[in-house]
Amino acid sequence: MTESSKSPKVPIREFIGSRQSNLFQTLKQPQFTGELILGSSKGEEWTFYLYLGRIIYATGGKHPVRRWIRNVTRFAPALITYLPSIDKKALNKDSLQKCWEYELLNYWLEQQLVTRQQLSQIIRNAIVEILFDVTQAMEIVFQLNTSQSLPSQLVFIDADQVIVEAWEDWQKWQGAKLADRFPNDCPLVRQSDQLKQKTSPKTYQIMMKLFNGKNTLRDLSLQLNQDIMSMTRLMLPYIQLGLIDLISVPDTPLPLSKI
Repeated sequence: MTESSKSPKVPIREFIGSRQSNLFQTLKQPQFTGELILGSSKGEEWTFYLYLGRIIYATGGKHPVRRWIRNVTRFAPALITYLPSIDKKALNKDSLQKCWEYELLNYWLEQQLVTRQQLSQIIRNAIVEILFDVTQAMEIVFQLNTSQSLPSQLVFIDADQVIVEAWEDWQKWQGAKLADRFPNDCPLVRQSDQLKQKTSPKTYQIMMKLFNGKNTLRDLSLQLNQDIMSMTRLMLPYIQLGLIDLISVPDTPLPLSKI
């Protein structure tokens, strides 16, 4: 990757749905192929891979590994069990270094272990999560890189559709008075004695087991099969009382260590 292939960084304030749509439209018309890199003031960076102006994948942000595992588990759970048995020699080393998540999905498609419809669901939902995080960041800088692209095109994602979906999720999140809470944070019980007094024994045991600072709100939403907005809103009174805290945690290790 050379610096000369990258455009200057351009700031955008209030990078909400309409401005996101405008940016992707400007890349669709000239059929841009390469990377769209978004960065936040907190140092987070997301990469959208485009082919002829259409999104084929996106990654980055705070928890790329958690996001990938979560969405694979949701839409094609059997794939996770195949990780230890993957033949390392069968993987494309260049693709693996560029975007390991995409290479694994491509490998599984070639092995006929996953359908294109499942891949589309995995990739689409991951992009919606990323766009939600980008919307919550509000102020971003963007940069284009024409020297990097993915070697294959597994699916084509319509930018406007995922932008609308992420914007609707953000509107619901705001409406639930959760705008200053982050779905990538983990709930952790801080005042167990007081929590015990304010809940039933069964609820207390469940909270102590789940709210251990290891599972993010998004992880718990999948594990419990509950809508993340409703789940977090029920948690909010305990958070406001200081009985439960939402803490920032690192990403999980790369699953490639299993290969």
